[in-house]
Order: sequence, then structure tokens, then C-alpha cells
Amino acid sequence: MASKLLNLVALSSLAIMACTFGAAPTTALTTGGVHHLNRQVAHAPIAKKKRDQSKRCKARPSSSAAPSSTHSSSVHTQAQAAATTKAQAAPTTSKASAPATTSKASSGSSNVGNGKFGQKGSKLCVAWGDGNDPSLANFKTDHVVGLYDWGVDKPSDADKLGFDFWPMLWGGSQDKIDAFEKAMKPGLGTIVLGFNEPNEQGQSNMDPQTAADLWKKHIEPKRSMGYKTCSPAMSSRPNGHKWMQDFMAACDGCTVDYQCVHWYDIGIDKLKAYLTQYHNELNLPILLTEFADQNFNGGGQATSSEIFQFMGEALTFFDETDWILAACPFGVMHDLQGVNTLNLLQKSDGTPTDLGYVVINNSH
Repeated sequence: MASKLLNLVALSSLAIMACTFGAAPTTALTTGGVHHLNRQVAHAPIAKKKRDQSKRCKARPSSSAAPSSTHSSSVHTQAQAAATTKAQAAPTTSKASAPATTSKASSGSSNVGNGKFGQKGSKLCVAWGDGNDPSLANFKTDHVVGLYDWGVDKPSDADKLGFDFWPMLWGGSQDKIDAFEKAMKPGLGTIVLGFNEPNEQGQSNMDPQTAADLWKKHIEPKRSMGYKTCSPAMSSRPNGHKWMQDFMAACDGCTVDYQCVHWYDIGIDKLKAYLTQYHNELNLPILLTEFADQNFNGGGQATSSEIFQFMGEALTFFDETDWILAACPFGVMHDLQGVNTLNLLQKSDGTPTDLGYVVINNSH
């Protein structure tokens, strides 16, 4: 009996030791993190987005109303649905030259895109910062039509994916002009974008008369190659309005098809007022080639829920406004260069963030 009791005790001890020293369960925290990809950026250099804070619009009041939790939750839900079902998406058949978009699921948006520039449901564009990286394919849907990279280095997959490429003459330096003239030929793209924020000292920085002279010499002639033209892109600094008026007066004989503008501030009402004012001043269709829910005025930044709400409202506004033909959120890249990183559209593995899925699926 004593022998049997000892055997039972021994077996019990072994069982306790096995439970104590066995392998620990695997969790998300105990596995290795996502590896960041070392990307070689092949586009034209993008200048920093930091601005002179003292001369911009007033900071957002601290008493701003909280976002609607219902709307914000709805957009978040759509983003999560897109992310979880993207691998099951059916191939896109509306563009014969584009590959199957199996990495991008429909997020339940009621706004069907037809892949045609400027039409409702297809007004989004990509401000691209990753050169020839194949992850560009993750951002092509029938809602996303245009593509630019602040220069003339068209990504190698752009045509195959079905993008309309928009080459840019970024500024007036000789190296930029030489690169532009060397690259420009019929079929490189569809729209020539004018100078990048010439009303900013830290950007292309030129007076309206100089810009008009360069336009006449280097941009206007490209119309004979079949290109449309978009004006120099103003930053959201208030001096841009006077700059554009002076440019249009100086550029006699120039043909400007669209007006390019950039916007960085907080809240949909400010964005609507800003774009409406520019449209009323020149009565040109607008290409919003950079925008983000970003405070450069020294105040607080938007929260994640506020950014999702803003984006949903912005997408609705773009689709409902016939004089807005394109909008490119800043930006599809890993370094937002001073912009609130909650605006990121691309993960380190090249796939869209939840906000990115909201954009490329036009979820509102």
C-alpha cells in the first residue's frame, strides 16, 4: 500500500512539473513584429511640410465640438470590413489592362466608381512617395484614377495598373527644368501639374511673373503633345489667393484647364470654405492635389476618430461637388514629413491602413 501511495505521489509531481514548465501560449505580443521595408524612393525630392506658423490661418479653437460617434463608428466599421475581407475580393473587370484587384475589397460604399477621371465615385488620386515599389497596386481601385509623384518619374507599373499619370514641373531651378524637358513626351501622362506651392519660401518659391514666364516656355508648349494643364498649386496660406490672381494676369495667352490647390487644416467646414473660395475666384475645376486633417497653426491635432469622420465627410463633399474633379490625400508613403501620422494611408508592409481602405474604397 505504501508503495502504491509513493507511485501516486511521484506521478502527481511529474504532472505538476509538466504544467509549470511547458511551452507558453503564443500571443500577438510574443511573436516578432512586422518588418519595415527598406524602400528606395525614386520620385522627385519632396520638400518638408513644416510651415511658417505665424502667417497661416488661426488655430482651431480648443472648444471645437466632438465628432459624431455614430458617423465615426460607421466609417471605422467599413474600414475594418474592407481589411478583413480584402483577400476574398473578386477581380476588377472594368479595365482590361489592370490586374485583378484581389487585395482590395469593396467596403460597402454606395458610390460605385467607373474609373473615369472627374466623375462621381472616381475622383480620388494618389500622391505617391514610394518610387517603383510594387505596393502601388494595393492602392488602385475604380475610385482611384490619378497618380503623381511631385516630378516626372512615372512608377514602372502605373500604366499596367490603369493610373492616369500627372507629371509635374516642380519648380524653376535648372535641374528641375532639365529633368522635366527630358522626360516629357506624348503619352507619358495626361495632365501637367504646375509648380509646387510657389507662394511658400520653403517650396518652389517664385513670384507670379517668374512663374508665368516659365509656364509659357515650358508648360504651355506641352499642350501640343495632348496634355491638359493644372495651375501652380497654392498652399493653404492666405497669400495664395493674391498670388494666383497675379499669376493669371501675368500669364496672358496661357491656357489653364484646372486649378491645383493644397489644404492642411482641421475640420470639414474649413475645407469646404477654402475650396469654394478658390473656385469662385477663378471659376476653374479644382484638383486638390494634397490635403490632410492637419494643424500647422500651433494648436492640437485631430484624433483618430476625428480624422475618420473628416475623411468620410470630405469624400462625400468631393462626390457631391461637380467642380471638384480630383482629390489626393497626403500621402501614400511611410514618412509624412511633419503631418500627423494618424493620417497615414500606407502601412510599413505596403498595404493600406484602415484609413487607406476608407479612401481607396471611397467609403462614405
